[in-house]
Amino acid sequence: MSSAGATGGGAKRPKTRRADIGLSAGALFAARGFHSVRMDDIAQASGITARALYRHYANKQALLSHVVHEDQARLVELLTGFDATPPADLDTGLRRLVETALQSLRLSLLWQREARHLGPDDYAAVRARTRWIADRIDAVCVAPARPDLDPYLTELRSWAVIGLVTSPGHYDTSLSTTRLTDLLVQAATRLVHCPAGRAPDPDGGPEPVDRLPTSRRELLLRAAARTFRRRGYGGVTIDEIGGAAGVVGPALYRYFDTKADLLVAVATRFGEWSALETSRALRLPVPDDEVVTALVDGYVRLSVEETDLASVSITERLYLPPDVDERLNRMAGDTVGEWLRRLGAARPDLPETEALTLVNAARTTVDGIVRIPHLRADRRFAPELARLTGAVLGLPSGTA
Repeated sequence: MSSAGATGGGAKRPKTRRADIGLSAGALFAARGFHSVRMDDIAQASGITARALYRHYANKQALLSHVVHEDQARLVELLTGFDATPPADLDTGLRRLVETALQSLRLSLLWQREARHLGPDDYAAVRARTRWIADRIDAVCVAPARPDLDPYLTELRSWAVIGLVTSPGHYDTSLSTTRLTDLLVQAATRLVHCPAGRAPDPDGGPEPVDRLPTSRRELLLRAAARTFRRRGYGGVTIDEIGGAAGVVGPALYRYFDTKADLLVAVATRFGEWSALETSRALRLPVPDDEVVTALVDGYVRLSVEETDLASVSITERLYLPPDVDERLNRMAGDTVGEWLRRLGAARPDLPETEALTLVNAARTTVDGIVRIPHLRADRRFAPELARLTGAVLGLPSGTA
């Protein structure tokens, strides 16, 4: 028999080809970012030609949409099944949620960092599914366990649960899957049961004023952080950033030679300000086992007040020059190390590997939830988020 039918143009395509392409694309998007991945790269990783790739997906946006949809679909299927067979108790529901989320480690990374590169319709669909997931977690897990809370506080806990259970996509851990699952379920349970803080005084003072600086450099940094966050590093030019800041022509280049210089300045500023909040916490006249509470407060405050800086330092990290990325990683590692040491003072019986995972999970949960505008609009947001972050860490009563 001729071998032409097996290897030539008449060869049958594997039935899993489309799914296999999606897996390859998802891995590349997670590792290198949407703008840095070409269709040729995806074809090569999938072991096919670019022409064959285009038979399955029209463009990169279609591939990204497929990858995010497939990962979201696991959670959608689980939560839809809860309608027919509700979990017996909170622990059962949270455990199944964690187990399902761990099957899609890249999900949080992709929907936080890359989903904005989708077309308008696909982006709207991703946001709608994300909101549906939060609503179902609220209805099935949080609200039944916390009938004492108002809708805002149960919704805030639902989003925090999502951030927590999907957090392992953002950090490495040496824990086994079984131990990681147990640790996340315990932390999620603490989140749900975390006592609410005292309601803020409705006349608690005027809202902060955001006055524009006169410094052109500061105006450029603000515009860069805001634009990078909304459109991504690859989706904007330095002249567009200058135009948004009202600094154009030669004046722009007196401050920054390239777009990369702007990104370095934005990311470095957040890293330095985060280090400053750590330094402030260490100087407070409190017992050692309460310092971690101050670290939480400082990180939440910085992330809430400077959300554009916080977001860009995470979502655009892939585009930093390698030496800058290495330096900022060391700075972040020092900060995490300080959290780990101070959590050890508050919870001395907690194994270090578990403490490190909780610290990373807590910070990652903050990173995601501060970017949800309708939650931020409530005056309770920052103090409640600090309490919930404390609950993830297992601090007494979740206080922070």
